[in-house]
Amino acid sequence: MRALIIRPSTLGDTLLLAPALHQIADKAKLTLLGRRPGIDFLNPLLRHCLDFEREGWHSIFLEEPNCKDLPFPEVDRVISFLSDHDGKVKKGLKVCLKDIPIFSFPPFPQREEKIHVALYLASCLEKSGLPVNPDEALEEARRRPLLGKNKLSRSGSMVVLHPGSGSKKKNHPPEFWIDLIKGKELGLFHKKILLLGPAEEEWDQIIAKKLSGIEIEIIHSPNKDRLLSLLKKASFYIGHDSGITHLTAMLGTPTICLFKNSDPLQWAPLGPDVTVIAGVKSPEIIYKKIKEKLQQ
Repeated sequence: MRALIIRPSTLGDTLLLAPALHQIADKAKLTLLGRRPGIDFLNPLLRHCLDFEREGWHSIFLEEPNCKDLPFPEVDRVISFLSDHDGKVKKGLKVCLKDIPIFSFPPFPQREEKIHVALYLASCLEKSGLPVNPDEALEEARRRPLLGKNKLSRSGSMVVLHPGSGSKKKNHPPEFWIDLIKGKELGLFHKKILLLGPAEEEWDQIIAKKLSGIEIEIIHSPNKDRLLSLLKKASFYIGHDSGITHLTAMLGTPTICLFKNSDPLQWAPLGPDVTVIAGVKSPEIIYKKIKEKLQQ
């Protein structure tokens, strides 16, 4: 069984394919057409990865896609997770792939369908004929680290903090993180690391003004290998609902995920040691919950 899965999404949205891919990695030859960095982290579960930003893949949205220039793999089915309200993408794929069955699904479940996104994706793959058991795949993802093979030894005294995400609406304000860094909650850790991505540009000024004299290491946008090494070594990670948080949970690192403006029922990170803090507006209560978890 050979399948091409099309999901050119952000890091977190891509990683939520992991439960299904992990379950059938040895049963099907899977190729994922997606975006970096997500496809890089899922590569061990796949036969091939294709970068949607290269080779002219955007032409599948056109009336007449450049079929001859697209490196389609040899497959017996295609599963597409693209917004395709007018059916143009499916039509373009049919032009290129002739008689190969194409299964087209929305990228995410409907708003009224309150299920975890990973369960939705697994269910879609099952509907396409792949040998996926969605419930078992999700249960396995919560029980063991799907991306945690060959883990490095953890440092017993290092905490990684990631104050960003793909949407500012999901983030607690910088003041929340400054108080957490300065407070007693993290007193158990000899080493604190603040992990910043491209979206956290304003933190440079915040660090200069409000974290002066605080013993904390600042790491900006590490490459894949350094990021994996950092997250595998950490004894704890604290972050928002973000791609990095999903990655950390799937590596098996003890993870505390702070939900502010998204639904944990649909987006909770999957891993064997995940604590979700949601529906709490008071910073003091959140700090207390964090401290309780860290002291367990």
